[in-house]
Amino acid sequence: MDERDQKTMTVRRVAAIIVHYGDPKRTIRAVLNHWRLEVFSDIVIVANDLSQQPEALQDIRCTWLIPARNIGFGGACQLGAMSCPADVYAFFNPHVRIDRPAVGHCISAFDVKDVGIAAPYIHHTGIKGPISDWRNAHCTRTYSRFLGLPIQVPVENRLVDCKSDPVELIDNDWASGGVIFCRSEVIRDIKWDGSYFLGFEDVDISMRTKKAGWRVVIAPLAIAFHSGESTRTSASSAYYRMRNPLWFARKYHSRTVQVLLTAYILLLVGRLAAGDLLKRRRPTRSRPATRGVLHGWLLWPGSLEALPDEPLWSSES
Repeated sequence: MDERDQKTMTVRRVAAIIVHYGDPKRTIRAVLNHWRLEVFSDIVIVANDLSQQPEALQDIRCTWLIPARNIGFGGACQLGAMSCPADVYAFFNPHVRIDRPAVGHCISAFDVKDVGIAAPYIHHTGIKGPISDWRNAHCTRTYSRFLGLPIQVPVENRLVDCKSDPVELIDNDWASGGVIFCRSEVIRDIKWDGSYFLGFEDVDISMRTKKAGWRVVIAPLAIAFHSGESTRTSASSAYYRMRNPLWFARKYHSRTVQVLLTAYILLLVGRLAAGDLLKRRRPTRSRPATRGVLHGWLLWPGSLEALPDEPLWSSES
């Protein structure tokens, strides 16, 4: 890391927030990784599964919060950030690891006064193959033209001189919640929307941050690594991947886009139903997906908090 990065991390108070659910081993690895970086003033873990702090973390300086119920990803991010003062908050999926230079590059982005959110590129290990994985790591995060869905468009890899200074930040439409850095004003004034519960929270806070006049950027020299794991079940994924895009469209897009998106999602449900039949999948995926479409139009959150009965679909539903 260069001298400028070291100075930036010394001046700013940066807190790391990790949302925990399920297997404690991955969260323990994430906490230990962040702790060893010696960058974060606080490390806060929000246990959405209501579990107690593992013994392996008893001697680590961190805060383990247990909410009254599972409040979803966005709600947990906001709760964790409100528990400690900081100039910048870094939110992490426990499957993501990052090194000190990458953290420094993301924090340095806030030297630019109008940057509200900064994020690194994210490399998903072993998803398709080494070449494809790196190609998809370097991408532009934007929205599809007709449906307004968040998409990632791979860009040509460019050799960047790591010693060049300054490095130009890259404006994007949204930042991935796998690892996302937010200025304190964004957390204070804009806040995470916990009503989505699982998925689209990162896109939503990016949208509202840009509408408030802040920039959402990629720090091009920073990269984080995602293990490719997930805590989501196929049933819960099917439900929330149908419901939340509809909520997002109803919130930000025109009626025309909402209709086109609904038609597209119904086609996806039809494909899932065909797959359930041909592959004899049990439990089926089309059933929670259908419920997701219905709830996308019949339900509407009245606040930034998760609905009282969340999760509305789980593997046991």
